Amino acid sequence: MAPEFVLAFATGQKVEANKSVEDFKNLVLPGQEHQKWTLRHGFYANMGGFVLQPPDWAAFPINSKQLLWLIKEGYVDYPKMTAKEVWDKSKADGFQKSLTCLQTGWFIIQIIGRAIQHLPITTLEITTLSFVLCTLVMFTQWAHKPLDVESATILTPNKSIAKILLEAGPAAREPYQHTPLDFVEKPLPPSWLTEVQPHLRFQTGPKMRPLPRLTNDRFPVIGAGPDAVFLFLFTMGYCGLHFVAWDFSFPTRLERDLWRWASIAIAACAFIFWVCETYQDGHRLGRWERWGAQLSNKFSKSDKDGRINTMEKARRNRRFIPVWEVVIMTPVTAVYTLARTYIVIEVFLSQRSLPVGAFDTVEWSQFIPHL
Repeated sequence: MAPEFVLAFATGQKVEANKSVEDFKNLVLPGQEHQKWTLRHGFYANMGGFVLQPPDWAAFPINSKQLLWLIKEGYVDYPKMTAKEVWDKSKADGFQKSLTCLQTGWFIIQIIGRAIQHLPITTLEITTLSFVLCTLVMFTQWAHKPLDVESATILTPNKSIAKILLEAGPAAREPYQHTPLDFVEKPLPPSWLTEVQPHLRFQTGPKMRPLPRLTNDRFPVIGAGPDAVFLFLFTMGYCGLHFVAWDFSFPTRLERDLWRWASIAIAACAFIFWVCETYQDGHRLGRWERWGAQLSNKFSKSDKDGRINTMEKARRNRRFIPVWEVVIMTPVTAVYTLARTYIVIEVFLSQRSLPVGAFDTVEWSQFIPHL
């Protein structure tokens, strides 16, 4: 229904893995082992590949930020695990991926060939093309992510969880949502299973605490870097691809008009979502406040540092999704869902009456120079 959202999750996971690489590069430790932390390590850690086994607590998974904090505080040693060893845990099938890319590549070539030879292209082909493009980009975003890892890497701290939480200070004394190390990363990106479903009174996810595994449905935090710009442009291009069928042949005029309105609605909803999420993401990460403090010339350096520290504390206590965003995005999501549902239904309804040329095949011999 909405592959662009899956792509957003994939991009967010890549951004977090990239951030972990940067953080480990800046980590000051004896030796150079931590300088070999790669995207594969970041993906592996954030999907729950490292499990902490304290002597006084049930084992629980940790992400890259929590692992970094444990290493900096001296509670665990850096896990000497090479990128090759991480990838060895993956069940990814290179042949299957290559075959999928080959098939999708051939489909794209077919669409281009039909366009060049002015053959009719159906709404089914346009919709399939949009899904194919999203799939190919997802492959690139998840290129370094291990697939279907079954056995985790166990890390044993040199102190009990009770001692670690006591030494961490007031922030660690608050009740945790998922694992005892939640305080390392605040605000926590909400998960569909552990936060959204219970709020909607749906069937909830795992009730065991600490969580036995990290959920992979957390709302992505993409930031404002090149990946965010790319995702915005690709998402708008994906939505805009439906405008290609603006003057296509439809069984009835009503269906054609509904397709046009649905295409406009999808693009408009995606743009509104990006505006709201970019604005809130700036507050979520403290970006606007930091920029304002850095641009301001009214404060001395010590005042600026104090102001930034105060804003950082406020950021950590701020809601991940505020009420105003829920109020705006609820009707936007409803409109988007209706428009997307119509397009999916119309793709199949329109097959009952296709132009004659839709059954013609591309004459590939016309692309070959000959006498």
